[in-house]
Amino acid sequence: GMFAFPGGRVYVDEESSAVTHDVSGEAAVWGDDDLELVRAHLAAAVRETWEESGVRLDPASLVAWGRWVTPPGETRRFDARFYLARCPADASPEPLTGEVAAGQWFVVRAAVDAFAMGALPMWPPTIDTLTSLTTFDDVASALAAAPTQIEAVTE
Repeated sequence: GMFAFPGGRVYVDEESSAVTHDVSGEAAVWGDDDLELVRAHLAAAVRETWEESGVRLDPASLVAWGRWVTPPGETRRFDARFYLARCPADASPEPLTGEVAAGQWFVVRAAVDAFAMGALPMWPPTIDTLTSLTTFDDVASALAAAPTQIEAVTE
């Protein structure tokens, strides 16, 4: 019953051969020395976006934006990395798996306003990420302002 970004698990054997660009820049942003893990996260983001929305992204187009880690002591723990990317012009989102009840595009400000009115339920990482994007007028300005270092939020 919650609206969320496409997402899911990074598998131990995540197929990252589609990630052919140099990922050392992304690794520095995440503060991660393991380049294979960075490739696996990018590959998982591309795979999950395709599986859940039918939108195929180029791994090189993903820009690190945020990270949320479930606090210690919780039964289920998540370490979620959030990315931004320009949606391909020819993309037409539609749910491709049973993991999602519906797929829908939203203008960022409209989604944040709908959440504030109680009409669009979201988990804190989703609404926080969307709210962080409301200061930008377009995708290009948001991508240009991507952080150079990401600290995990652990609330």
